[in-house]
Amino acid sequence: MKLVKVIVLLVTMMISPVLQAACWDKKEYREIENFSELDDKLILSFKDAVSCQIIEGAKVQLGKLVYQTDAKGYVTLPMAPFLQADDLEMPMQVSKQGYTTISTVLKVAAGTVLNKRLLLSPSLAGNSMRFILQWNEQPQDLDLHLTGNGFHVSYRDLRAAGEARLDQDEQSGFGPETITLNNVQQDQQYTVTVVNYSADADIDETAKLLVYVGDRLDRVIPLAETRKTSVDVLKISDARILQLETKQDANQNAYLPGW
Repeated sequence: MKLVKVIVLLVTMMISPVLQAACWDKKEYREIENFSELDDKLILSFKDAVSCQIIEGAKVQLGKLVYQTDAKGYVTLPMAPFLQADDLEMPMQVSKQGYTTISTVLKVAAGTVLNKRLLLSPSLAGNSMRFILQWNEQPQDLDLHLTGNGFHVSYRDLRAAGEARLDQDEQSGFGPETITLNNVQQDQQYTVTVVNYSADADIDETAKLLVYVGDRLDRVIPLAETRKTSVDVLKISDARILQLETKQDANQNAYLPGW
């Protein structure tokens, strides 16, 4: 089954832009999640949600302090103040020209920072939308699908005649899976679906869908834990979003962008 997907991707990449294999490779992941803490450092990492390229020169405001991402897309902070925090929410705003500004919080629970890796969405036209799926290490491969009148964008068909495209297809856990929908038509209906392709674990409460409308983060939809292999998350009708599947009792952490 996995081999089938690899073959499909190889064929489609011959006629389509190349998708990145992983937004954060193993070396980066270890540096951010493990080794930095051993060195008493906290690393926040920022990448492009469409290309997964490092974002250098982004302004990151934490409370009253302002930082700028370096050549690796990192902001490096001393770890000690966070280790001493049992439950902390520090206001965080991230901005860079050409990207949608994110206003969120840096969340610390029991000395652990919950969202060290964040994606910035390149700015969209007002009538466009972007969907970014993120989750934990398992399942290894969640797929994002977008269907509309006469098209179905997924890893099998990366583009739909200029209407939509699959920007990122992650097969090693965490995400992102990113789809951009251009020029939302008032008279069309669209459906966004999450498919548990690898099915090596259930979709759990760490999975969430970030929805960008134009130049703003419209909402974060936490998915409910499920054994289903296919979940319709939202529909778009008359250019309005209707949520279909979400975790109704999700805690505040479920609405945080990033991992």
